[in-house]
Parts: sequence; structure tokens; C-alpha cells
Amino acid sequence: MALLVTGTPAANAAEAQAPDVRWAHSASGDLGTLEVGISSDSAITGIRAHIVSAATQQEVAVVEYEAFGLASGTADNGVWRTKQPLDLAHLGRYDVRVEATDADGDRTVDNSAGTLAYYVAAVFEGVRPDRTEIDTDHRQVRVDGTLKGRWPATRELKPLADHRVDLDVDYWTENTVRTDVEGHFSGTVTVNDAVSVQAVYRHDNANPYVLYGESESTQIDIRQVVTRWTFQAPAEARTIDFGDEVAVTATLERETPQGWVPFEGQSGGVLYEASSGGNWTSVGYFTTGADGKAAAFTHTPGETGTFRMASHSDDPFIASASANSAEITVLRASLFTSFSATRTQDRGVHVEGSMDFPDNWTPADIPVHIQYSRDGKRWTDLLTTQAGAGDGHAFSADIADARAGYFRAHFDKTESFRAATSEVVRVSR
Repeated sequence: MALLVTGTPAANAAEAQAPDVRWAHSASGDLGTLEVGISSDSAITGIRAHIVSAATQQEVAVVEYEAFGLASGTADNGVWRTKQPLDLAHLGRYDVRVEATDADGDRTVDNSAGTLAYYVAAVFEGVRPDRTEIDTDHRQVRVDGTLKGRWPATRELKPLADHRVDLDVDYWTENTVRTDVEGHFSGTVTVNDAVSVQAVYRHDNANPYVLYGESESTQIDIRQVVTRWTFQAPAEARTIDFGDEVAVTATLERETPQGWVPFEGQSGGVLYEASSGGNWTSVGYFTTGADGKAAAFTHTPGETGTFRMASHSDDPFIASASANSAEITVLRASLFTSFSATRTQDRGVHVEGSMDFPDNWTPADIPVHIQYSRDGKRWTDLLTTQAGAGDGHAFSADIADARAGYFRAHFDKTESFRAATSEVVRVSR
């Protein structure tokens, strides 16, 4: 009887991985140099790049493996770069088709690996503005520089003659000039704010093979016109009664090389600011005249404070200015509506009276000083009592063993109220 023997086939070897051509393009900053990114399961041993005109689809060059060097990564996963820039007959865009082989003998052909941008790179040299600070009378900035091109085959910088250069202010083109035979250019821009200035080369149909380029930007700052306010009224600190009107006049000046001069045509407003903080009142608005003066204003302050003049211009070349006047102290009226002093049976004196504060405010605390004088001229405080908070603000006090003489009541001045003194009463023995 024959014996049938069966067996299991050997496992297939791992499937080989063909090289993966990830991309191909011009090296950044070195447009004539070709870079190719390739990975595989073994080292790359062969590269051939076909350079094909994008316009005609004709092959113009073949780059062999020996022309490449490993620029970064590893032999099985790296970036390969040509050791020298390619020397092609014409500028333009080229398609790159890549054949890659690895150590296992696996081969890949990628007919759309990438693009070679075989163009001239625009390079600016020596770009400088003639000023980095402007003022309201000098807003023109001249920009000078040189435009050159870096040729892809040699990396040589050559002047680009008769090329357009945009002069940009804060990334907007304000002027366009042309280069001379040496690539030099010069032009002016008007600057109306704190901005950056830059020279830019943009695509031009007349020079289709020169790529975009830009210079370093330069910040242009503003030297503002300094302004100041001077008060003519109120010229010094003063005290007024509640309800009194105050006149306000002030002059705006600007600084010039010849000194301070009146500043016409500037707008602003006047406020009255309470010294206690937090409260303010709009007094009015103005535009300064030829003499620099704001319109004359009058205001009736409700409490102690200062006037504030402020001007602001939409022109960034003109500095804002503000100033506060001398302080106006506003005092409300206080008065004694009655006062009496009478002898008591125990040889003391009983005093009483009442007060009024007619300007609608009342002190939180109303100390009344009872005063004595032998001759009615020189006064001494005997005691202090409090006037009540109700209607009439009444007060009273008893003075023991009081001598004959003159008696009166006195309320001291406060931050908000004037002082008051009652009528004088003579008391005998």
C-alpha cells in the first residue's frame, strides 16, 4: 500500500516595495537646483530625472544619479539634491519625471513627480528710505535701491534693467518706478501715518521669467506737532458762591522752530470735573480761531472742581492736548435764623437757636460753637453743640456759672459751606 505524503507550501517572501518618489522641485532660494524626495524598503541606488518643457512637452535634459547627493535623511528615506544647478538653455517651467531604483532592484517611474521653476529670482540690495521719521510738513519719503536677479544656472546676481518696482506703504502700492541700466531705482511715496515702507517686484508680463521679490521693510515713525493749552480765565484759584457763573477762555498753541504760536482750526470740548472725582459736566464744544482761542464759555459749577480743555485731531501728525484750570471752590450758604441767650435762676446761661442752608444741601454734621466775649470784640469758644437734622436745624445748650458779657453762635467754614455767625446777645448778671 502506497503512502501519500502531503505538505504545507513555504510562506511567500515579503512582497518587495518599489521606491516611492514623493516629490520633485526646485530648491528653496536656489531655483536651478533640483531636489527629489524618495523613500523605499532599501537604499536608493539609482535616480534619473527627465526635465521636460511644460510648454512643448519636449525633453531638454536628463539628470543621472551621479549628479545627485543625499542632502538630508537616509539612503532609504531622504532628500536628494543636484550637486550643481542645472544648466538649461531657456528659462521657464519644466515638468520633472523621475526613475528611481533601490538596492533590491525594484524600480519606479513617476511621470508627474513635480516641477522645476527655472526662473530668475528677484533680489533687492541697498534699499533705504531717506528718512525714518516724518512730520506734518515733511510727508514725502524717497526710496532708493537696486534690483538684481539671481540666475538659476550660475546663481550669479545681475542687475535687472528697465524692470518695474512697486514702492509699497503698509503693503499697498503707492508708486511704481523703473530701474536704470544698473538696476538702480528711486521714487517717493507720501506717508500719512506711522507705516512700513518696502520695495516689491511683482510679476510683469514684459519679464515673465522673473519671480516675485521684496526688500526688508522699514518702519517710518511720526514726529507729532506738540500742542498745549493756556487758560486766560479762570487764571487762578478762586472761591465762589453756589449759583455764581464762571467765564472760561483758553488758547491752544503749537510748537514751531520759532516758538509757540496760536493753533487755528482744532476741535475739542470743555468739561467741568468735580474735585471729589467721578462727576463731570459737558460745558461745550469748539473749533479754535485764528488766535488759537476756543469760544468763550460760561458755566455755573455745582461743586468744587476744575475746567478741562481738550483737543483732538484726526490727523495723526498732531498731538492731542488737554489741561485743567485752577480750582474753583464752590461754597453754599449757611446762616443762623435765630439765636437767644438768657440768664437762668442758677446763675447759668441758656442758649438756643436755629440754622438754615438755603442752597438745597445740608452738611452731614452741623457743629455749632457757642462763643463768649467780655467786650464783644475778642471771642472764646465755650462749648460745641450739634444742630439737629430736622427742619430749622435747632440747637441749644446750658452754660453753668456764666459771667456777664456777650454770647453768639458760630458755624465754621467747610469744604462745601460758608461760615456763619449769629447775632450777638448781651447777658447781664
